[in-house]
Amino acid sequence: MKLRDIAAVDAAFLDRLIDSYGFKPYRNYRILSRRRQTTVMRAELDRILQTPDHVAFVVEENEGTAMVCGRPLAWDSQFFGIPMGRLDALLRETGAPPSALRAAVDGGVERLRGLGIRHVAVKVDAADSVALTVVEDAGFRLMDSLVTYIAHPKRPPPRRVKEVGIIRPFVSTDTDQVLEITREAYQGFRGRFQVDPHLPRDRSDEFYIEWARKCCTGAMADRIYVADDGQGHLFGWASVKKAEPVSSIGGATISSGSLGACRPDRPGAYAGLIRAAAMDNYNAGVLTEAMTQSSNFSMVRVLEAVGAQYARAEYTFHAWLGS
Repeated sequence: MKLRDIAAVDAAFLDRLIDSYGFKPYRNYRILSRRRQTTVMRAELDRILQTPDHVAFVVEENEGTAMVCGRPLAWDSQFFGIPMGRLDALLRETGAPPSALRAAVDGGVERLRGLGIRHVAVKVDAADSVALTVVEDAGFRLMDSLVTYIAHPKRPPPRRVKEVGIIRPFVSTDTDQVLEITREAYQGFRGRFQVDPHLPRDRSDEFYIEWARKCCTGAMADRIYVADDGQGHLFGWASVKKAEPVSSIGGATISSGSLGACRPDRPGAYAGLIRAAAMDNYNAGVLTEAMTQSSNFSMVRVLEAVGAQYARAEYTFHAWLGS
């Protein structure tokens, strides 16, 4: 077994490794060719490798090669008050043994530990049984299960659903109500931060409020839709953001759901908000993608009601490196 830092690997080597990787995130979208998928994944890796203090290891065995890339998370560390990092990519060639990927994961985790990181997250494709086993054996614990649905611009338009209230674009004076709705809707929410015993619960709850705030400022959303009663009282809101780098270099624009919420007494408002966003994307020739927890059956039903199709599933794991 040979362990090499990414600096010792040339561009052609990386391209071959990415091309042979069988779990590219857009493989079931039917909008990007295989070559485009490789180009997008290479751009995503390049972005990680430009991050200060990134970690990246390549492990070579006779049967094949594996690679892990990761980085510290400066904003998350500041927000939670805990040095946090992430393994962004776990790649391996077809036929590469689990031992190669495990060595790469161990190398990445130890390098992050050396940087003072105490909390590491990783997302793994649900179909990648080898990677799932490897991260569990390396001490990671399951925190969340996610599904992604898409609405394709070259298929029938989003189906009509019942709308609650009048759907319109967000304006800045809606901000206070958006934050109020979000705080109310996510009270008691059981996301990956809340179920992790190593993270402070108050900051985990506040995370979604901060996310909503960033949507309102345009940092985390390109468009926001709200549903109101015609007199300015909001029932709910939803937001979308252009996915990158895929939209710039993938040859197809993808609009991804960011965050949204409804008042508990107006849950039906969300269907109309999702349909409005998907319809605008459809008219612009843009693919819509939306991610939710696999256990969020009400959201899954909304996505299926507007005609979106299941395209991807992933698991999120956390590892605690602290004492």
